[in-house]
Amino acid sequence: MKTRVRFVALGGGQEVGASCYFLQINEWNILLDCGKAPHLAPQFSFILRPPFLESLRQINHIFISHSHYDHVGELVYLASACTQGSIYATPITKALIAYLFWDMGATYLGAKTSRQQEYEEIRIKTAISSIIAEGYCRPIPLPGYTVTFYEAGHIPGAAMVHIKTPDRSILYTGDFSCQPSALTPSYILPHGLQFDTIIMCGLHAKHPSHTAARINRQTRLLMKSIHKKLEAGYSVYLETAQLTKAWEVLQVINDAMEKNSLPTVPVYIDRYLLSLAENMERMNVRVLKPWNHAGPGTVPGLWIGRKDPKAFYTLPNMQGYTKKVDFSLHPTYRELKHFILTYNPKTVILVHTGDDVEGAANCLEAELMACAACRSQFIYAEHGEIYTI
Repeated sequence: MKTRVRFVALGGGQEVGASCYFLQINEWNILLDCGKAPHLAPQFSFILRPPFLESLRQINHIFISHSHYDHVGELVYLASACTQGSIYATPITKALIAYLFWDMGATYLGAKTSRQQEYEEIRIKTAISSIIAEGYCRPIPLPGYTVTFYEAGHIPGAAMVHIKTPDRSILYTGDFSCQPSALTPSYILPHGLQFDTIIMCGLHAKHPSHTAARINRQTRLLMKSIHKKLEAGYSVYLETAQLTKAWEVLQVINDAMEKNSLPTVPVYIDRYLLSLAENMERMNVRVLKPWNHAGPGTVPGLWIGRKDPKAFYTLPNMQGYTKKVDFSLHPTYRELKHFILTYNPKTVILVHTGDDVEGAANCLEAELMACAACRSQFIYAEHGEIYTI
C-alpha cells in the first residue's frame, strides 16, 4: 500500500519562533519539534479537527531536533498532554533541555504561587524524564516507519531526523550548519542517502545577501569591539537570550582567546552556566578553560550570562560595556541552495524562514528552477495549511 503523508506547520512556518510541525504517516501522528517564543506558540487547533485528531493523546511520537527554546519550549505542556506519545532526542539534547528549563524555572511557565511553582517543577521533571535518548546513526524501529538521527551541526546534540517507510524517505533538517564551528562539526549525512521530501529549516532562504564573507566580517567586527573595550580597561558583559546560547558564546570566546583574537582575561560565568559546562565536560563536550571562573569576579574581565548585567558589575568604579550576542550557525543562502541540489528531493518544504527584508521571497526557488538538474518542487509552508506530499 502506498504511504500517505500529510504535513501541517503548527508554528515556525514562514517565521522564526515556535517551530512545531505535524506529520501524519498513514495512521501515525508525529510532531517534529515543539518550540515556543515569547509571543508565539504552536497552534494545535490546526490539527484538533477533522481529518486529524480529537485529542493530543493521539500523538504517537515527538522528535526533538535540538535544545533551543524556539524548538523545545512547549515540551512541558506536550509531555502532559500527549500521554500516549513517546518523545525522542539525542542524549546531549536531553541534558541541555534539562538545564534550559532548570534555568528558566517554574515561574517562566506561569507559576505565581508556591503551590503553582511546585506543580510546574513536577511537570518539568516529568517532561525531562519522559525523553528517550537515542544516539546518532542508530535506527529506531517504530510501527510503520524507522527513524534515525544524524548529526546536524548548529549546536552540540542537534540532529537531523530521517523518517523511512517502505516507499518514502523524509528528512527533517531542524536547524543545521554546513560549516564547522567552535562547538560542532558541520552536518553529517551518510553517503548515498536519498530523500523524496526534505522539510528544511531555511532561516536565510529569503536572504541572498547572507554570505559566509558577511558572517565572518560581522564576527571580526564583534571581536574587534570587544578587544578594544578590554584594552581600554572596560569589563565586557556578553548577554545572551538563554542558558544554552550562553554556553555557545563561552566556547566562541574561549576559542578566540586561544587563537589570540582576544586578549586572555578572566572570563566569569554564573553558577548555572558553570554547572552546564561541567556536565557537558562529562559528556565529552569540552568547553571550560583555565581562565574561566565562577562569577561575579574580583578583577576586571569578561562576563557571560543571560540575566541582568548589573548583578555582575560588582567592582568599585567599574566601567561596563554590554553587548547582546548569538553565535548559533545557520546555512547561508548559497549553502541552502547547494544542499537542495546535492540531495535533489522531489519536494522541499521550507519552514523557519526569516522575514523577506530583501524582497527575495521566491528567489531560491527561481534560481533552482532555472537549473536543469534540479527536480525539486517547493512548498513555503503556511500555518494551518494541509499539504499532502
